[in-house]
Amino acid sequence: MIHLIGAMLIVFASTATGLLLAKRYRDRPREIRQWRSALQSIEAEIVYGRIPVDQMAEDLALQMPLPLSNFFDTLHDQMISERLPLQTAWSHSIEQYWPGTALKQPEKEIMIQFGTTLGTEDAENQRKHIQLALAHLEREEQEARQSQKANEKMIRSLGFLAGILIVLLFL
Repeated sequence: MIHLIGAMLIVFASTATGLLLAKRYRDRPREIRQWRSALQSIEAEIVYGRIPVDQMAEDLALQMPLPLSNFFDTLHDQMISERLPLQTAWSHSIEQYWPGTALKQPEKEIMIQFGTTLGTEDAENQRKHIQLALAHLEREEQEARQSQKANEKMIRSLGFLAGILIVLLFL
């Protein structure tokens, strides 16, 4: 009886691990789409709204879904509470936000690079930088979808099968 319970726990744990690892493949394209949506909102605010950046960050924190809303909330707090300049607050917020996402280093580099240009130029040049970041994110999203298609199901299955293998080895 104890062996059966132990075997079930091993299979359950390895299956859960496989599901958690597969979730990162599933979440990455969605999170990239959210960033693209956020950049489009930033573009609209820069070109048409002309509101202060701290207000824009606060608005985006309310509009965007989790986990992206956490980034904009942190950005707003750092600009208001800590009185950091936009570029510094942007890079600090990226560093705090990134570990809790399924995003990878290429997306991080795109967003850090974008943050260095945010608020430093006129609206037309700012729009060009946003379009460039959007193009890079679109390319990364396509790569993420291909990676998801190739790996998500395999990782889920490997989690379950690894648990079965461990149980069989202990028998």
